[in-house]
Amino acid sequence: MAYLSDDELLDTEGGFTGWDDGAEETLEQALAEERLAELENELEQDEHPIDYEAELEDEEEEAAPVSEKRLKRELRAEAVRRLEEAARTEKDFRAVVEEWNKLDRNRERRERDHENLRGDVSPEYQAVPEPKLIPRWMNNPAYRQLMAGNFLDILFDCPYEMHNLTADAFVSRMVEELSEEHKEVLYFLSLRLYSTTRLAAMRGQSDRNIRKLRKTIHKKLQRQMYDHLCGKQEHGSSLTLRERQFLEEYSKIARKQGKDAVIRRENKTKRRKKKNRP
Repeated sequence: MAYLSDDELLDTEGGFTGWDDGAEETLEQALAEERLAELENELEQDEHPIDYEAELEDEEEEAAPVSEKRLKRELRAEAVRRLEEAARTEKDFRAVVEEWNKLDRNRERRERDHENLRGDVSPEYQAVPEPKLIPRWMNNPAYRQLMAGNFLDILFDCPYEMHNLTADAFVSRMVEELSEEHKEVLYFLSLRLYSTTRLAAMRGQSDRNIRKLRKTIHKKLQRQMYDHLCGKQEHGSSLTLRERQFLEEYSKIARKQGKDAVIRRENKTKRRKKKNRP
């Protein structure tokens, strides 16, 4: 068994004499350097903070697969952008505009696919006949529109303000220039959907007079609309399908009747079959 020398043993009689002064200075210096490094790291983070959300989004983008359709749209948009930067002549810019129009039409078509369109279904469709909580009169479209804050249709719901119900400047001016009598008849027959018999009783006239007055109003408005659409067509403006159908139908009638041409209302009542008398 090996024994340590006396110099290597601690002096137990005198007790522990303390650490060496050199070792203590080295330890304090190391602690000071470590603290200084921590302060420098904190200052660097304050000057250049780490955006953990951006890094997380980048990681998600790298991890998430990109659809083929999305890549095609992005490539097409980038190609159009480069084509726009390289355009120099009028022909080049027309081609660029046409390409952007195609992209816009595709975008609008995709947006329309997610729209909830009501179509020709009436607002009362699938309404509860005798509701327990919400009364039936609250299902009225006018009341629902009022509660939603749409006041314009209600404010302009009168014969003398009904021209404000359309956004077409020509149609609005055409209706506004009618006489007060014509405005009243047009309002109750076209907007309120009164029958000629009911309107005649309200105005103290005969049913025949109301029908004759309605024909005069339609003849005047249709002639103005025909001239307006012909002018648009001559200037190269595009027409809707309904406008083209109106031009075609009115032209046929005008060739036969001249200035008295008028497209009559569609008679939805079937004609009675004539009985063959013996």
